[in-house]
Amino acid sequence: MTTDLDGQVPPRQASATMPMKSVPSSVPPGTYRPVLPDHGPGRWFRACAGIKEDVMDWSPAERAKYTGLGIIVLNTGCLAAFAMFTAMGKIVAAPAFALVPLALIWGWIIFSVDRWLITSTHGVRGLSRVLIFIPRLLLAILLAFTIAEPLTLRIFQNTLDSTAQTTRTMELDQYQSQLQTCNPVSGQWVGSAACADYYLTVANPPYALQQKLATAKQQQAQLKSVVGTEETQEQKLTSIAQGECAGTAGTSMTGTAGDGPLCKKDWTAANTYAQQSDLATKQAQLAKLQTSIAAMIQQAGAAQQTYGSQLHAAITTAVDTRRKDQAKQIGIIEEWDALELLSSQSAFVFFGHWLLVLVMMALDCLPVLAKLMSESSTYDELISEERASDERVHATGLRFHEETATVDKEVEIYLAEMRKRDRKRHLDQEERVRNAQGDTDGLDDVRALATQWLRDAEA
Repeated sequence: MTTDLDGQVPPRQASATMPMKSVPSSVPPGTYRPVLPDHGPGRWFRACAGIKEDVMDWSPAERAKYTGLGIIVLNTGCLAAFAMFTAMGKIVAAPAFALVPLALIWGWIIFSVDRWLITSTHGVRGLSRVLIFIPRLLLAILLAFTIAEPLTLRIFQNTLDSTAQTTRTMELDQYQSQLQTCNPVSGQWVGSAACADYYLTVANPPYALQQKLATAKQQQAQLKSVVGTEETQEQKLTSIAQGECAGTAGTSMTGTAGDGPLCKKDWTAANTYAQQSDLATKQAQLAKLQTSIAAMIQQAGAAQQTYGSQLHAAITTAVDTRRKDQAKQIGIIEEWDALELLSSQSAFVFFGHWLLVLVMMALDCLPVLAKLMSESSTYDELISEERASDERVHATGLRFHEETATVDKEVEIYLAEMRKRDRKRHLDQEERVRNAQGDTDGLDDVRALATQWLRDAEA
């Protein structure tokens, strides 16, 4: 606030600084303006909205309005505290009483931010009112989402828990099925990329023994075929030799009995074939191979049974471990997934979820929205004038401080300038004296030279 040279406040500034005329001395206190201060509970609710009571005393009709605004700010903080309590109950496995301090701290933070959002808009008027409210409204929406989502999960908790439990059961069945697929009873390695995380370590898989048994059976079939062919050929040659010696008529036989040349020839051919084919050795190998196969079948059956029991136990253990992990309390992430699943399956749940979120966000944004939707009040005008007055008072005080701080230096500067001017005048005077003295000395020399010339002329 500036003053004129006589110390009086100019009329225009005086009218802008004082919101109302002074109360006449004849009017009893509290019957005009400002009214008597309010010390009831409404004062504390208005403090939640950042109201200055000394200014509000000039506009008592708006006390109820700003009391309601303060209650809205307080309710938002309480909703935030309850939302944090609900969210932490899903994240941290701790007793409920241990979560209360954290919930109260979060509620206090939201309350403080909302209070600042409201307080910073007091006294704002005109177009700047909307421009100032836009970033504050965006911040309020961001805070509202952090409050609304946990409350939404709390409201749908029973349905979400049931859905999450069903999802857990399905995942457990799928996990067991994948374990059985990636760990077959045969013990054969499954090289699928989908089985990377599903392999189980079980000792003595029967797959190697089964492979050995399959190889032995293949060798048996091949050897049996060879032995059968050779036995048939040897029996044929023996029959021909016996028939020739017995005199049996037939193909390749003469029908004449006796131990003749043909009889001996046929027996020689039969014995030579038997020796060359080594049929007896092959028959012994086949018998040995059949005995070995019989033993391996028993071993494979026992190994298969043992491995199957061990594999079943390993799969059961893995599934039980996963089931124990699922036995923990359903977390907030699972509930979000369940809510997303239900929203994708049911339009009612989808719209109900987002309607509830929007309602919660509207409740949290209500302090800023209430301030934005209401017109500029008398309190806003008084606050605006008070701020303008504070600026003028600060400017005047700053100017006074500047003048007080620089007065000595300015006097010293003035004295230095005076000394400078005196010094320059003194130097100028000395210069003029020296110049005058020089002129006098030159004139005396001229006079002396003229006198000398006159003397020389007379001589």
